[in-house]
Amino acid sequence: MTFNSDRKAVTGSTSSGASNKRARSRLHQFGLAVILAADAARQSAILPSAKNHFRLPPLLLAGYALVQILWMVWLWFNHLPFPLNLEAMEMTVLQHVQRLLAGLPLYPEPSPDFVALAYNPLFYYLCLPFTWLFGATLPTIRFVAVLGMLGSGITLFVIVRQATRSRWWGLMTTGLFAASYQALDTYIDNAHRDSWLLFSILLGCHLLDRTLAAYSLGSRLPRSIQPLPGIFLLIVAFWFKQQGAIFLLGGLLYLTWKAGWRRAWLAWGLGLLLVPGLYIAAPDWLFGDQFHYFTWQVPRQWVQPQKGELLLLLSLLARHYGLLLLAGSAIAIAKLQQRCVSIWFALLPIAFLSGGIAALTPGSNRNVYIPIVTWLIVVGTIGLKDLADRAKARGKNSNLVFLALALSFLLLVYNPSKVIVSAKSKATYQDFVGYLQSLNGTVYIPWVGQLPEVPSVYPMAHWVPLDDMVRGPGRSEADQPLIRSILSLVVQPPGNAYLLHNFPLEEDTMLKFLGEHYVLEADLGDRFQALAALPKRYTLHHPRYLYRYKENPAN
Repeated sequence: MTFNSDRKAVTGSTSSGASNKRARSRLHQFGLAVILAADAARQSAILPSAKNHFRLPPLLLAGYALVQILWMVWLWFNHLPFPLNLEAMEMTVLQHVQRLLAGLPLYPEPSPDFVALAYNPLFYYLCLPFTWLFGATLPTIRFVAVLGMLGSGITLFVIVRQATRSRWWGLMTTGLFAASYQALDTYIDNAHRDSWLLFSILLGCHLLDRTLAAYSLGSRLPRSIQPLPGIFLLIVAFWFKQQGAIFLLGGLLYLTWKAGWRRAWLAWGLGLLLVPGLYIAAPDWLFGDQFHYFTWQVPRQWVQPQKGELLLLLSLLARHYGLLLLAGSAIAIAKLQQRCVSIWFALLPIAFLSGGIAALTPGSNRNVYIPIVTWLIVVGTIGLKDLADRAKARGKNSNLVFLALALSFLLLVYNPSKVIVSAKSKATYQDFVGYLQSLNGTVYIPWVGQLPEVPSVYPMAHWVPLDDMVRGPGRSEADQPLIRSILSLVVQPPGNAYLLHNFPLEEDTMLKFLGEHYVLEADLGDRFQALAALPKRYTLHHPRYLYRYKENPAN
C-alpha cells in the first residue's frame, strides 16, 4: 500500500538571508569549539585513558543533549498558541475533527465545503476526547501531537537505556531526536499524525522485542498471546498513517523468525484481521462512502519512481546521519551474522524500505522520512556504544566514538530563530480576521480553507486535498474539470467574491485558471507575515495576494 506524500506547497523552500547565515555560522563555530575543547581535554590528560571512565566529553555531550531536549520543550510552548497554520494542513486536520464532533462522515464526496485529506482516520478520533476538555481548536490538536512526540522521546530513552544498560546513551538518543527537529521539516509537533505514527511504531517494536527476550526467561501466558500488545500497536500505527503497514509487516516477520510460526500465527491473524480485513470491509457508515477513494486510490496515483527523490533521501541521511548510519550498519551486519540481533537491527531494512517507498511519491516534505531517521538514531547510538565497548575490551582508546557522537550532533545544527513563531502572531491574526470581515463578499483562501471566526471564508476546500486528487505521473494539474466543479462557486460566485492567495495565481499550476475570472486587487506585502508557517522543504509563506472577481467589482 502506498501512503501520503505530504507535498504541500507551490514554491520551493525560502533561502536564508545574510543574518541567518551568520547565525548558523556562529552555531557551527560553537559546536566546533565544544569538540576541540573535548579533544584538548583528552590531550591534556583531563580525560583518563581507555582503561578508566570518561568524564568530560560525556558531561559536555550530556549537557548539549539536555539543551536540545529543553529547547524542544520550549518550542512546544512557543508553537501551541499560534493562531494559524504551522503546517499547511493544520486547519484542515481541525476541520476533520470538527466533522466528527458534528456527527458528519470523514470521507464524503468532495465538495466546496470539504475535501478530505488522504490519510487514515485514527488521529482524528484520538483528538476527540481532548476537544471535549479543551475545545476544538488548533492548540488542542497540537497538544495531542506534542503528547505523541513526548511519548516518542521517552520511548527512545527507554529503548536505548535497556539496550546499552546506560542512561547516558539513552539521553544521547533522545537528544539526537530533539536535535533533528529542523532536519525533519519541523513537523513533529505540528497538528498532524506523524508523532503518533512514530510513537506507535517505537512502542510496538519495543514491546515486541521485550516479549521475545522474555521467552528465554519463561512466562505463564501462552506464547502466542504474549506478542499481541506489540503487534496491536503496530496495527494502530497503520490506522494513524498508511506508512505504518510496512512496520507491521516487519514486526510480524521478525516475530516469526525469532519465535517460530506456532508462536506467531495468532499475531498474523490479528494483523490480517485489523489491517487489510477491517480496511477492505469498512462500511460506508463508519468513515464515509469515499474512504477507500481518499486513502487508497488517491495516494496510489502519486507513485512515480524518480531519481531526484531517491537522491534527496540519500542526501538527507548522509548529510545529517552519516556517522550513525555507518555505526548502526556495521553493528547490524555483525549481529545478523551471529543471529544475536534485536528488533532494531533486524528491522533496519524495513526502515530503509519505508524511506524508499516514501521516495516514490515525488514532492514529499521530509516528514515522510521521520521513521527511517529515528531508526537510524536508535541503531546508530546503540552501534556507537557497542563500538566503544569493543575498543575498550581490546585495550584501545574509544575517544573516536565520542568524537563521532559529537559530530552527529554538529551535523544537525540549525538556526534556532527560524523555528520560533513571531511574537506578533496573535495581534496579526486579529488584524487578519478584521481585514477579511471588512471585505464586501465571500473570500476563498486556498491555503487556509476554513476560518471559523469568519463565515464569509468560502468555499472551504483546501489546496492540498484538491491537489492530491489530480496530481500524479502523466497527469496535468492545470485546468482539471474536477477542480473546476468543486470550485464552481469561486468561478461563478453569486455576489462579490475575493481570492486571497499566498502566491501569485500565475505560479499556481492547479488554480491559475481562476486568473480568467479574478484580477489582482492588492499585494498586501508583509502585513500578515507574522502568520507564516514554519519552514519546510516546501515553504508555505503567508496570505498576501488579494484578487477580486472581475464581474462583481467591490464598491
